[in-house]
Amino acid sequence: MNSTTLNITVVSDELDRKKSLLASIAAQQVFLAASFLVSCLFYAHHSRSKGSKLPLPPGPPGWPVIGNLLKYPDSRRWLTEYLWKFNYGPLVYLNILGKPTVILTTVEATHELLNKRAAKYSGRDLSVMAGDLVSKGYNLIFRQYDAQMRLHQRLNVAGLNPRSAALYDPVLRLESLQLLHDILTESRAQPGSEGDQTPRPADTQTSRPFNPRWYFQRANVGSLHVILYGDRLVKEDPTTAGKMDFLLTCPTLQALQNPPLVDTFPWLKSIPYALSPWKLRAESMFKEEEAYHLRNLRNAVNQPGYNVAKQVADSAKRLNMELSDTEISWVIGTLFLANGDTSPTFITWFLVMMVNYPRVMHKAQQVLDEVVGHDRLPTHDDRSRMPYIDAIIDEVMRYRPVVPSGVDHLSVEEDEYMGYRIPKGTIIVTSQFSLARDKAAFGADAEEFRPERWLERNDLPIIGFGNGRRVCPGRHVAKEILWIMVTRLLWAYEMEAPIDPETKKKKVIDDRDTVPVGIVIGPSPFEAVFTPRGKWVEDIIENDFKNADFDVNRIMEDVARSKGL
Repeated sequence: MNSTTLNITVVSDELDRKKSLLASIAAQQVFLAASFLVSCLFYAHHSRSKGSKLPLPPGPPGWPVIGNLLKYPDSRRWLTEYLWKFNYGPLVYLNILGKPTVILTTVEATHELLNKRAAKYSGRDLSVMAGDLVSKGYNLIFRQYDAQMRLHQRLNVAGLNPRSAALYDPVLRLESLQLLHDILTESRAQPGSEGDQTPRPADTQTSRPFNPRWYFQRANVGSLHVILYGDRLVKEDPTTAGKMDFLLTCPTLQALQNPPLVDTFPWLKSIPYALSPWKLRAESMFKEEEAYHLRNLRNAVNQPGYNVAKQVADSAKRLNMELSDTEISWVIGTLFLANGDTSPTFITWFLVMMVNYPRVMHKAQQVLDEVVGHDRLPTHDDRSRMPYIDAIIDEVMRYRPVVPSGVDHLSVEEDEYMGYRIPKGTIIVTSQFSLARDKAAFGADAEEFRPERWLERNDLPIIGFGNGRRVCPGRHVAKEILWIMVTRLLWAYEMEAPIDPETKKKKVIDDRDTVPVGIVIGPSPFEAVFTPRGKWVEDIIENDFKNADFDVNRIMEDVARSKGL
């Protein structure tokens, strides 16, 4: 065979290969398009299936087949939910490609259905990619409320109940001191020189403006990491950045942010691998997240002091629960990831509110000066004498919920409420943003940021930690972390927006300017100025930091003794 013939043969083979590839891609696209049409028709028929004679709740009109899909965008959907509340009331019905969906927009409706009737509303809508493929059913957030989930909740209780949360106070004091010192150091640094102690040249604001988000995250996540896994996350440790970055890039979060078609049409999960590339991607994503959780678990069980992961592993073994290391690692890992962005986002919203409402900040600082003074840092022992601090925390959580559209529930049987039918299999959306502005629950000024409302009434509902049987298991620890961080920031710093060098006026930090991280919604990145409230602040922070014992193993050994372990 001469070279010309050989070249022709190679080219011909290459053309055949490309034709085959194109044919395969075309077949896949045709198959998926046909699947989409068949599924739409199925769901449309299913949505008209007979049930109770009661009407469905009111809602916006939809299109044939796709229903309200185009009217319920992913971007800022909580605002859409809030506007619908005025048109349709406490229950807003949607048809999303045939899937019945009910948005709850009032506190009363949410409490009645998700708390009082929790047995009917504790399900979860099927998440094929994040729940089945990427986490293989190990992630509690996506599990149905079954025996395995109840077992996982039981394992978590011992390490996260109110009594245990109070025992972690020495850890929270340490990590909040680290936060204060980090902010002091960053505020003093010259632009472009990390940690430089040289003061800035005299200016209208003597502290350097910077974005504190990383420090908020390190302090909150660091506290949780000690409690769950037994070791600290410090800036100087080269592994810290990777562990914190994983909170924002973990496979489960990626699956939620970029769901494939299979999440809309779950039956596509059964089609062959050749036509479902998401399966190969999901397997790789599962292995990545599994490795992360297992690495944390194995490190935790080898720590000399107490940690929740070690207690869960010991309890599972002692009670013969026959749980694999992988399953145990996901039990703890889910808690870590779920709280890894919500608490830092809350602290960032708190900062926005203090910058925009200095009256509230100064009132809190007056309380702190009266109760704590200028000779020491505040501690949890001061909490009962400073209810206004708790009022600020509750009001920030209400006014700017970090998950404004909530986490969906699913009705596991047909029900009726307010004369309307709620079909079995209905997705239940708890519109936290709408609940927070419910005038029947929070008063005529529910649109305003006013912490005093929490001192005037003792029956206001706390929103932000979930409802019913799916309430956040880490809420007690989270509340303790938030309190110490907020209180010490208020005690130490005057928090304000930086001055615009062009206008010579303070910049505006717009609390309507938001950015999503999965379902968590925080303010868009911004810089703030933290000015120590006096020389006494700097002296106390520097002295306490210099003399602090950062041996968390000793602290956690004391926790173990207090628990009788």
